[in-house]
Amino acid sequence: MSTAHVGWSGVAYASHSSERSLTTDELVACELTVQALWCFTRHIQQMVEDGQDPSMPERYGWRFLRAAASRLSTARAQETAQNVLMPEAIMKTSGLAERLRTAQESLRESAG
Repeated sequence: MSTAHVGWSGVAYASHSSERSLTTDELVACELTVQALWCFTRHIQQMVEDGQDPSMPERYGWRFLRAAASRLSTARAQETAQNVLMPEAIMKTSGLAERLRTAQESLRESAG
């Protein structure tokens, strides 16, 4: 059992059971991933708002964003409930899911 609070400034997490708790590395990796994706999608949004067609190297194009969204929103067979609920809560509260969709669409349109 754990208690967590998610916000842009970070993830606060208190474990009630050390055997089933998330590790510091898991928390930091998730938080850094979310913040990096937020900044990346913001960069794409800024390019669109500046009237540019956004372009990225193919490696970091719309397929990259699709994969990132999938990884953050799809549970894996061996993941614990904590590993599933943490990114789910972050995606819901941060608005990142919508930002990822919008950035994917923008990159697809400019590549087309």
